[in-house]
Amino acid sequence: MVAGIRAPWIAVLAFGAAAAAGVLRSWGAAVVAGLATLGVLGGLFLGARHQEAAETVLPQGEVTVLVETLADASGRPGQDRVLVRILAVEGAAGVFAWDGPAGWLRGDVAGWTRDSRWWVETTMYPGADPVLSNRARSPIVWHGRVVRARPAPERVGWVAGQATRVRSLMIDRLRPDAGRGRALLAGFLLGDVSNLRPWEEEAMRRAGLSHFVAVSGSNVALFLGTLFLVAGPLGWSSVRRAVLGLAGLVFFVFLIGPDPSVLRAATMAGLVLVARPFGLRPDIWRVIGVGVGLLLLVSPELAYSLGFQLSVAATAGVVVGTGWFRNLRPRWLGTSLGAACGAQLAVAPVLLLAIGHLPLWSPVANVAAAPLVVAATGLGGAGAVANLDGLVEAGALLARAVLGIADLSSTLPQIGWTATLLLAGCGLVAISRRFRPVAVLAASLFACLLTVSTAPHAVAGAPVRPAFIALDVGQGDALLLLGEEGETVLVDGGSDGARIRAGLARFDVRAVDLLVLSHAHHDHYGGLVDVIGSLPVGQVWYAPFPGRTDGYSSLAEAAEQVTRVAVPSLGAHLIGSIRLEVLGPIRRYASPNDQSIVIRATLGGETVLLTGDMERVSQAELDPPRVDVLKVPHQGAATSDPEWLVGTGASVAVVSVGPNRFGHPSEELLATLEKAGMEVRRTDREGDVVIGFGQ
Repeated sequence: MVAGIRAPWIAVLAFGAAAAAGVLRSWGAAVVAGLATLGVLGGLFLGARHQEAAETVLPQGEVTVLVETLADASGRPGQDRVLVRILAVEGAAGVFAWDGPAGWLRGDVAGWTRDSRWWVETTMYPGADPVLSNRARSPIVWHGRVVRARPAPERVGWVAGQATRVRSLMIDRLRPDAGRGRALLAGFLLGDVSNLRPWEEEAMRRAGLSHFVAVSGSNVALFLGTLFLVAGPLGWSSVRRAVLGLAGLVFFVFLIGPDPSVLRAATMAGLVLVARPFGLRPDIWRVIGVGVGLLLLVSPELAYSLGFQLSVAATAGVVVGTGWFRNLRPRWLGTSLGAACGAQLAVAPVLLLAIGHLPLWSPVANVAAAPLVVAATGLGGAGAVANLDGLVEAGALLARAVLGIADLSSTLPQIGWTATLLLAGCGLVAISRRFRPVAVLAASLFACLLTVSTAPHAVAGAPVRPAFIALDVGQGDALLLLGEEGETVLVDGGSDGARIRAGLARFDVRAVDLLVLSHAHHDHYGGLVDVIGSLPVGQVWYAPFPGRTDGYSSLAEAAEQVTRVAVPSLGAHLIGSIRLEVLGPIRRYASPNDQSIVIRATLGGETVLLTGDMERVSQAELDPPRVDVLKVPHQGAATSDPEWLVGTGASVAVVSVGPNRFGHPSEELLATLEKAGMEVRRTDREGDVVIGFGQ
């Protein structure tokens, strides 16, 4: 398939090889070459489809379109969005059908369910959303905001309609909006994570546990087992069992949705059901091979779906790994550990190529979480079917324990290619019984060393208030002002939600009196998605900018659901004992960096200048304020006027920076600051930078 996109002429060679093998009656080679031909042709059609989507001319201005939802809408306040595809466009000449590409709609879409249809007034803007969905049936090439919407008559089959009704009934009984445990339980049973908070989804991903909410093989097995049990005599013979099971699998796919993991698991289960009446007992590798091959022939785009790649790789890894620790007692522990290690090893190359890192301690987290997930799914499923809220609550309690494991594991290290290859090498050496103890000991020591060496820098004990703290959140800003009367001001939050939450926890910050979004760049506001809603926030300030991104707008909208949100006025403001003087922006600038909120904070008799990412243009229009501590703008980039920074007269210059490809901080800029007598402190070298005042 890859060859079909990148080198179409290979189709001719593959077809020629198939024909030659047929003439020579080498049927094995003919089948292989024939499948290769089909794969190349699939790649050709897929490439043409993507090219056509990329060249799609979107309607201009506000239009009315008929859309079909491809997934349930997100249920998070201020972040409601839904993935849709266009079926028709209403124009001056009437309504005409249009098989348009998929896109994101934002706005008042709460309650929109998968496969529902709506007439929507919107303006379509080109460009994919940064979070792509595996549920899209075509490339995502546009986004828009709902102006007005009205339901459209739905045209769904009887089976799909019944599945939608059952799904709605189960959602009503699970009540995923009633607590984090119930929200995760809906993910275990139905793959619905719309009620999970962003930081909870991120914690599951960083812990390597997100596959538990990607409904797959275990859910299919549980569903079929329940179906056969309820059917009783109808499912005794192999023929009846096959017919009943296949019908159940079709219903299951409609119930959960055609996600890659669901399609893979249902296809493999269907092959086993079909084979039994003919006296066939295919081994698991044939089931995987035939199932995956059929899916790729029918839907070639699955080959480029990360969810499908991970599902197939994890399945193969589980099959290989279950026998690795067969001598370990109790047996369930050996099986679980082997399956977790095998799956992690199998998906490692895919994850490293896709996102660049993977969780080091994922196998341990999976062994701890797997029994809880099985019990939660069983109890929650039985409770939802029988309408017994007590069982649902018991399942939710176990689901909360899984979230606890995810919270703990998400703070542990993520590793890259080098560490993965070293650990894999230890695993290969461990195959030999002679060297197994040494390999296991070496791998354990290496993992512990990685955990200790890559742990975030911690500060022993809470700092004496008042204090200014630059949290170590990598490349970006997250700045704390701690007042002497217990006040807390947080300016920005980096780009990683897990890191900002860990940083706040290190200093026992349980509430924020004022949260400031300095400007619309992701390395300053991205992590704050995990703060809004997880901690009490008294009020939010944000920088206005006409070109702000959807993510920045969504964050401001989410904040409006839980607290007061405002653009701060120039001048002095008091947050308890902390005095904040807003100095900028003094006008509207073309650059988001120059649009940064600039604050001179006074606490404990000392002053701190919080500069965001302001650059030369805004600096030239503002006299350098005299302060004791300077937060160097833009991670110390060479976009500042060095003389302006020196003009602040600060004795300490703090650079909040992490590993980056931009060359931050500028060595010339730092040399100028040091020459002026400033002490330069950097988060990438010392971790959290803590400066206490009035001590």
